[in-house]
Amino acid sequence: MKPLFAYLKFWWHSKNEHGVHSPFVFDLITKCFYDRKNHSAYQQLSKNNSKSKFLIRLSAYFKFRECFISETIEPKFQNALNLERKTYPIRSIHDLINNEPRISNEPCLIYLDVDSIEAHLITELFKTCHKDSLILIPSIRKTKNQFKCWNWLKSQSEISVSIDTFYWGLLFFRTEQPKEHFTIRL
Repeated sequence: MKPLFAYLKFWWHSKNEHGVHSPFVFDLITKCFYDRKNHSAYQQLSKNNSKSKFLIRLSAYFKFRECFISETIEPKFQNALNLERKTYPIRSIHDLINNEPRISNEPCLIYLDVDSIEAHLITELFKTCHKDSLILIPSIRKTKNQFKCWNWLKSQSEISVSIDTFYWGLLFFRTEQPKEHFTIRL
């Protein structure tokens, strides 16, 4: 019953594109989150998986040039990122933390499983990010500890925009935007 209560609480506080006043987030919601086009990469998914489809839409929208993933990424999510990856390589998140290779100033996705990385390494990770970096965190409400970590991450001074979609957490480093948190329904 707790997961249902948590979802109902989320739903009560969440918004759609009509409750957002940030042009960046409004475009992200309308052109990515709520994109109903049938992407060709959907055909290659093993089954109708809305979370994998979200990753495909996210990759198509941002046109990532680099992607760094946790070793604990679910195979279906790595597959979804591979389906849309036309130009970017997929590397380990530990390569990024160790600065091998350096992150470019192109759009970059960092798929971060907070259970698989120590807090002090997250601070190092933030130092490598730039205004076109997106940190995507899966299952932010899976456990109390993960949700606590999500709240800590979004409160960090480097983060300017955070989006809670119940299933995913998105963190942006947009220097041109004031700090703001959004709770958005997918």
